[in-house]
Amino acid sequence: MGAQSPPSSLRVLGVDPGTLRTGWGVVERAGRSVEFRAAGVLSTRGFHSLPERLRIIYAGLVEVIHTWTPHVLSLEKAFLAYNVQSAFRLGEARGVVLLAAAQAGLRIAEYSATEIKTAVVGYGRAEKLQVQKAVFALLGGGANPQALGLPVSKDATDALAAALCHLQTTRLAEQVQKAADGRRQAINWAGSHTRSLRNVLPQKTIEQLLAAAKSRGRV
Repeated sequence: MGAQSPPSSLRVLGVDPGTLRTGWGVVERAGRSVEFRAAGVLSTRGFHSLPERLRIIYAGLVEVIHTWTPHVLSLEKAFLAYNVQSAFRLGEARGVVLLAAAQAGLRIAEYSATEIKTAVVGYGRAEKLQVQKAVFALLGGGANPQALGLPVSKDATDALAAALCHLQTTRLAEQVQKAADGRRQAINWAGSHTRSLRNVLPQKTIEQLLAAAKSRGRV
């Protein structure tokens, strides 16, 4: 299902876990464009039992994954909290999120809060409102967020920020890989031409040709 990613696009489900409110958002990169697909919040208010809340979160995410068939789950890494009880509860919510994704065969990517904020806002200590505005700008292009169906909930926009972070990170990794591949091809080209030219040209001429290639960045 989710793991079968077409080569031309990448659809990412971002999740902001919580036992009371779990935000989710789906974005997709097709070529060079990034498109908003859907977002929402899974609310467990009215359910007092923790197991029941976790069941609601799990069932909701299973439905989201089935509906939107993402290829990757992106979420914030676990972090140390001053309130130990809150940290435990967050860990339990993250657990059911990871379970739903793993059962669907999604790849899983985790980023620190600083990495997510830096990728989306450009500043690792951005506030939630700044993150939300950056998400609106990236996905809405300056248009009215509500007219485009973008969520007003900060839980949902935090989830979208996690998804956007993964798209930004993978795009950078692809650019680095492309540059490395080009470098290797240039080296192979220079090596093969050196071997063939040695049969017909003097050594000094070959060295001059290699030096010229290096100055143009081909070696």
